[in-house]
Amino acid sequence: MRSLIRDPAPREDQFREAFARSARLALAGMLAPPALLGLASATGYPLRAAAEPAFWFGALAGFGGAGWFAGRRLGIGPRRAAALAGAFVVAALLVSPVFRELNGLTGHESLRSVAAATLGAFGTAFALAGWLSAKALGVTRIGARGVAWCAAGGMTGGGFAMLPFCWARLRLDVPGESYLVMTLAVVGFLGCLIAPFHIVGLVLDRARGRMGLARA
Repeated sequence: MRSLIRDPAPREDQFREAFARSARLALAGMLAPPALLGLASATGYPLRAAAEPAFWFGALAGFGGAGWFAGRRLGIGPRRAAALAGAFVVAALLVSPVFRELNGLTGHESLRSVAAATLGAFGTAFALAGWLSAKALGVTRIGARGVAWCAAGGMTGGGFAMLPFCWARLRLDVPGESYLVMTLAVVGFLGCLIAPFHIVGLVLDRARGRMGLARA
């Protein structure tokens, strides 16, 4: 059973794969609360007062669970897995409010302001996640350049998150626009977390080099 959770020897892409897979939990944490509240409202039981705590619970649990899952998949022990979960909880605290604000934009807001807030928050969140993850995993060679690449990964995710807003700003009327908007929303939602998680894992793999994974 243990061999199903982790590989017997580290691979070159071990961190990247573990982080990419764990991104699904972060996505679920962001998606589940509004979906469940919407379902409750549709069945005649609106829970408006629960929206704010449910949003934060889902975001923090999803990101924290993603870090924990990655740690357990890597076989680094419960203490380091908890530290890895904490690294992504920090990212959630920065990313979640911006993600929520983006969903309420109309396309009439300032592109410069929205881009600065979104890219800044995502970049900072995943720079911190990368740096803290390196400490949790015992990767000592990430360096300033590696942290900068993690920030770039976060900004890439922020760019995905802005796709629906950027389309709304174009104010174009095209056939099948509703399907296009829906597609952009799905791509933006998935890409805003999958891309940063993937890039942080890739940076950690490269930083590790020949250094063995520190075991708890």
